[in-house]
Amino acid sequence: MNQLMLLWELQEIEQEKSKKEYDLENMASLLQYREKFKLIKALEKKAQQKEEEISEEKKAQRLKEMDVAKIAEQMKELHDKLYNGKIGNVKELESMEKKVHLLEKESGLQEDEIIQHMETIETLESESSRLQQRLQQEQENLQKLKAKAQRERLIVQNELKTLIGQGDALSAKIEAGLLQKYKELSKRNGGNRCISLFQDGFCGICNVSLPSAFLDRLHNPGELVYCENCASLLVLAE
Repeated sequence: MNQLMLLWELQEIEQEKSKKEYDLENMASLLQYREKFKLIKALEKKAQQKEEEISEEKKAQRLKEMDVAKIAEQMKELHDKLYNGKIGNVKELESMEKKVHLLEKESGLQEDEIIQHMETIETLESESSRLQQRLQQEQENLQKLKAKAQRERLIVQNELKTLIGQGDALSAKIEAGLLQKYKELSKRNGGNRCISLFQDGFCGICNVSLPSAFLDRLHNPGELVYCENCASLLVLAE
């Protein structure tokens, strides 16, 4: 096999290698894993916020319960004074009864708020429970996707390793100057194909029909022939 054909085969191997490298970072299972990972992080944040809301509601409920306890203590003191018979002043008794009435009203309002907190906590805990269940399910799905991505990634890595070995073996058989020329052409082409298989009078890259004179030149050993349309280095198909 001539040097140019070896060079074309090296190019095809490197093109396949580039494709495998792209697949390695963009395989469907890996992309799905990344999306699922983002979803779980969002759910974890939401679950944390829900727990913080529950904590705030419980704190507010405890404060209200403490207020009710204080009011109850004040009412007890007032009742003791009202009914111990030590106060004979009518106006003072009326004032104390009015205070008791206001405290009873305030206690009722506070107890209503406590009930509202309890109902809110119950709703939040129900939402939190559903969130935790979903989070657990999504985490199980994530582990399955991770295992699948690892299996598929290993397959592609092994394929890539084989291609690298084949490329190295071919490179060792190609003349250094020709190999350097290929690297320059490839770099100029942005890593795309730059070695074209000339077959049936057509350039294998741009598919343009080339004059028959190109075939004669390709039979000339040592001459490098380029496509007049896409400037690819032509290799005569064997």
